[in-house]
Amino acid sequence: MMNIFVSGGIYLLEVHRILRPGGFWVLSGPPVNYEHRWRGWNTTIEEQRSDYKKLQDLLTSMCFKLYAKKDDIAVWQKLSDSSCYNKLSNPDVYPPKCDDSLEPDSAWYTPLRPCVVVPRPNLKKSVLESMPKWPERLHVAPERISDIHGGSASAFKHDDSKWNVRVKHYKKLLPALGTDKIRNVMDMNTLYGGFAAAVIDDPLWVMNVVSSYAANTLAVVYDRGLIGTYHDWCEAFSTYPRTYDLLHLDGLFTAESHRYYITWN
Repeated sequence: MMNIFVSGGIYLLEVHRILRPGGFWVLSGPPVNYEHRWRGWNTTIEEQRSDYKKLQDLLTSMCFKLYAKKDDIAVWQKLSDSSCYNKLSNPDVYPPKCDDSLEPDSAWYTPLRPCVVVPRPNLKKSVLESMPKWPERLHVAPERISDIHGGSASAFKHDDSKWNVRVKHYKKLLPALGTDKIRNVMDMNTLYGGFAAAVIDDPLWVMNVVSSYAANTLAVVYDRGLIGTYHDWCEAFSTYPRTYDLLHLDGLFTAESHRYYITWN
């Protein structure tokens, strides 16, 4: 089993960083339910009891609360109340707050940090509480679009409309799109996830890839309720070969042409 306490629980600190305020983290396995499972873990019940207490104490110090626990599964929720994060300023409380030298959204070639990334001070309530419920949120410009250069509600609406029209043309040229023949799709150069939103009623899922050359719009993709990732297309994509049934590409070669030359042999 992986030792979750390596380097002072740095893996849990990364869980905290990528989880939105009010979000949930589910742990299935050791040391949860150690009372009934410890015999199969090549350990003692005392060691597992100690590990579970360490886990609880560490998560509490990182502003998580135990949400639910049953059998082998435990669910923790990341608090959105700023009062908990204010306590982190006490040097006697572990772990410390991260300083402001690194943008909180940085993730590309960024090392893990042994500190807590504190939600922005102007976050008055949980982002989840401020967003419409699914599926309405899919077509509503998230608040965080204003953090993106050139981003606005009108730009979001224009992108949505554009892809609704384009997808209709796609289906005329590629009748398999919209059937069970195309299941796994990648949008290699998404902006706000408009292509994925336009095919939301089809029997497929879309991986939205925000290219590293452009503005990081991944927050908008996530707030819409879509899935996505950030990637530098000068490197291989970290997925198994031959995974996708359809690759969708809009403007990537043109946008990336200033960085490298594409040659065909």
